[in-house]
Amino acid sequence: MAPVRIPGFVLLSRSSRLVLPCRPIHARSLLNFRHSFTPLMAEPSYYPLSPLKSRLEDASSPYTGQPSEEGADPPRPRSDSVGNLPGSHSSMFHVPLRPQRSQKRLLTHRLPPWRTMQTAVGMALLPLFAIGYLAFCYTVHDRPVPVNTYGLYSVEPEHLATIKGGITSISVIVISIALLPIYDIISSLKSEEFFRVLASRSQGVPLETINYISNPSFGNTDAMVAMRKNRCSNYYILGIVASLLTWIVGTLAPGVLTINSVLADGDLVAIVVGAVTQQSVLNGTNSAEPAFNSSLNAGTAASITWAEMELGVQYSFGVANTSETGYAAFIVPAPLDLSTSTTARWLSDVIGINPMCSWAATNITSTVQLPYNSTNAFDQNFATVHLVDFNLDVRLNSGVIPLGNPFFASVQDPTIYVTNHTTQAIPSDGSTVFVLGQCISGCSPSTPVDLTLDLSSVSTTLTIALTDQTWSMAILACLPNIAIETREVRNEGQGILSVQPLGGDSKLTRQGNLNVIQTTALFSIATMYLQDAGQLTGSRVEYSSLGSQVQGDVLFGQAQFEGLPGIGATTGTLATISPVSIENITQGYSRIIQSSAKPFLASYLGTAYVPGRISNSEFVFAASIPNLAVSTAVFALLAAVLIIAQLRSSKGTEFTLVNVAAAMHNSELPAHFAQGLLDADTEVDSEVYLASDKGIQHLGGKRPGESQDIAEVWGDRYIYMQRRVDGSPILHIS
Repeated sequence: MAPVRIPGFVLLSRSSRLVLPCRPIHARSLLNFRHSFTPLMAEPSYYPLSPLKSRLEDASSPYTGQPSEEGADPPRPRSDSVGNLPGSHSSMFHVPLRPQRSQKRLLTHRLPPWRTMQTAVGMALLPLFAIGYLAFCYTVHDRPVPVNTYGLYSVEPEHLATIKGGITSISVIVISIALLPIYDIISSLKSEEFFRVLASRSQGVPLETINYISNPSFGNTDAMVAMRKNRCSNYYILGIVASLLTWIVGTLAPGVLTINSVLADGDLVAIVVGAVTQQSVLNGTNSAEPAFNSSLNAGTAASITWAEMELGVQYSFGVANTSETGYAAFIVPAPLDLSTSTTARWLSDVIGINPMCSWAATNITSTVQLPYNSTNAFDQNFATVHLVDFNLDVRLNSGVIPLGNPFFASVQDPTIYVTNHTTQAIPSDGSTVFVLGQCISGCSPSTPVDLTLDLSSVSTTLTIALTDQTWSMAILACLPNIAIETREVRNEGQGILSVQPLGGDSKLTRQGNLNVIQTTALFSIATMYLQDAGQLTGSRVEYSSLGSQVQGDVLFGQAQFEGLPGIGATTGTLATISPVSIENITQGYSRIIQSSAKPFLASYLGTAYVPGRISNSEFVFAASIPNLAVSTAVFALLAAVLIIAQLRSSKGTEFTLVNVAAAMHNSELPAHFAQGLLDADTEVDSEVYLASDKGIQHLGGKRPGESQDIAEVWGDRYIYMQRRVDGSPILHIS
């Protein structure tokens, strides 16, 4: 018998596949082969393809269950192979389910209370948790709120990272709870999109688009494409916007709240500070040398002044430049038992200064004629000059006027050459007196540089004539103009003391560590050795008669003083130097008295106890204002989205098994899709068998065409929805 090919058979169960060769076989052999397996099978594992196709083509009438051949019952798929049966989920194999009595009772059953309150509770979560979280963040930004773990964890600096991580985790939990209703709304909007987009477009929706919308893995990129092609509803766009806002607030809001380590006041303690006590500067019991004790430290004060002004080295604590009305600066007694890195605050008497310098007007109106010459005028008093505006008397003595040099500038010793005009005692006003002189005749240069001290800019000068020399002199007087007040002093751990301003008209109780009279007199003693504050050396030693480096910079300006020709200059070199403006001199004098007073106010003259608090490290909550502002705005937008979504005019049908099954009832969609899958499987099986017949080895993985998407193949077809007589939807395909 000639071999024949038996067409028209297709396998339905892949799990129990019987591989039939697709090459020609004898019909008798095929019948014998089939009868040999009949006793082992409860039902046939295949269906005739032609009757199945005829039923699928008639989409309007469901499968009636009539015998397919010879009056036999229609074949039914086995319960263990239904999941692998292509088209087994089609309605052609099932009749509509009739509601049972138990189902009717379920429909009329009253919902539990929590289900009725679910919407209200969900609506309340967002405002309650969001407002609470944001309100707490704004609170910690306005005032310090300590971190309190209530004994659950030790709040120590070494645990800072762990505590920060815990607070961030709690913030994430709070934000997630606040966003729960938003997540529900987004899910509802996406679930309703399948039926909503079908109901809103009578012309239908492309199969590929509606298939993607019904897919739970429909991503944001696919959603953007659908929006661009105008294939989704406005509510779906609202859901996408809500998703974006949720991502933004979920990223930024947990980062708003954090903690910082700050310093908090400790217990009240007594802090030792420097003091100026009675009899410490001017000792009235020692009438011969009342300033003997305090003047012993004047040399140290000059050295400290040079180190700070010329070298930039800070001695002990510095004082912040506090600008207040009436004060140019503050001078603060140093805390003796605190390191510069300790943060603390205390009450202390402080010195507010408002310095003033001026070229003094004198009682000398004509040239002072002296019977001495430059060689026999040793330790002679040339004149006693009354400084009218300062109530001081200055004794000009040959001991402080270097007659061997044609120019000089010196500081007058307040314990010897300066007295109060009224009391004839050591001045107690803290004044510092400078005398500058230039030989105008009878002098010859002592150095290769012929330097002239130009006093033409000084309005008040006096002339002293010896028998062989004539001198022009000017007297400069400076006053500190101090005021003593009790202020709060703070050290922020950087060695810089800051004086806190007084609140309103209130005044603090005097601490008494600074005696007014003694403190005022101190500044005259502190500056008496200013000519030793950085003595000139090297190539500039020839200008030593102008004083020290500090004195020269203050009187003549640093640029002019350092610009003088050096010792290697050609003999006869001419140079001129003149005092700077009185404003610049006053600024320099202010710096001098601030530095020179430091050693005296660091226990040289006494100590005192004042009340204070040493700060301790403490954790407080902190908030990032930029993140907080953005999070507040996004939460407000999400609240608006939540209200709009909850109050939408009509809530669409959700994408559930019940709703989809009802819409598929009497629809041709299951039959079309089942036929498409069967055709795809038939084509795949033929390819596999042909490959086996030709000896081509299958290498595993997915079988060709197994993951083929029917929606892509039928991408030009549209799905549209119509209404039955009772208003229920039914789906059709174009």
